Amino acid sequence: MKAILVTIMACLVASCVSSTREREAHCLGVLMVDVWQADDEFKSAERAWRTAQQTRVELSSRDQDFSVRTLLVNQVPPPSITPASDPAREDKSSNRMPEIDEERALYRQVTAAHAHQKDTAEWYSRVARRVQTRVEEDEMLIPVLGMLATSTAIVFYPIIRWNVRSVLWEGVDPDSANDPVQVFCATRLERENPRLRP
Repeated sequence: MKAILVTIMACLVASCVSSTREREAHCLGVLMVDVWQADDEFKSAERAWRTAQQTRVELSSRDQDFSVRTLLVNQVPPPSITPASDPAREDKSSNRMPEIDEERALYRQVTAAHAHQKDTAEWYSRVARRVQTRVEEDEMLIPVLGMLATSTAIVFYPIIRWNVRSVLWEGVDPDSANDPVQVFCATRLERENPRLRP
């Protein structure tokens, strides 16, 4: 009778844990898409920034070439005054300010996209490790549970499970409500679909 009760308890625990595992696997799938999107956002932000930079450099070199040609055509020696006091140059440099501001704004977008990409990749790595460790745990415990389920030795299963978990998880309880990966996955999946509450 006790063996049957222990088997039922083990099945109930396994079903509770399976919902946690299912949430982590779903979270991993969502994060995979997030990683691709973060990579795309970073690449497009970097492309836009580099294009703006290249455009500014080309415009400034074109302006310099025009200035040199004007000096050569007029056969006027280059002025010895500083560029800041030259009214024509002041107009051109003031025209460049919006381009430089735009370039700086694009660079801020690049750094923000890079930080988001790094954070997403980090969480993807943590959740992938979690799912992989869960699979390893199942590969160890399911054959043992199958072997012990047919005998009275099933009473030793919780001890075996505790030993395997303490080695695999290094003393951390992955099913705890305040576990960082659990909290992150619950939050991320709720953002994906508000009806999916843990």
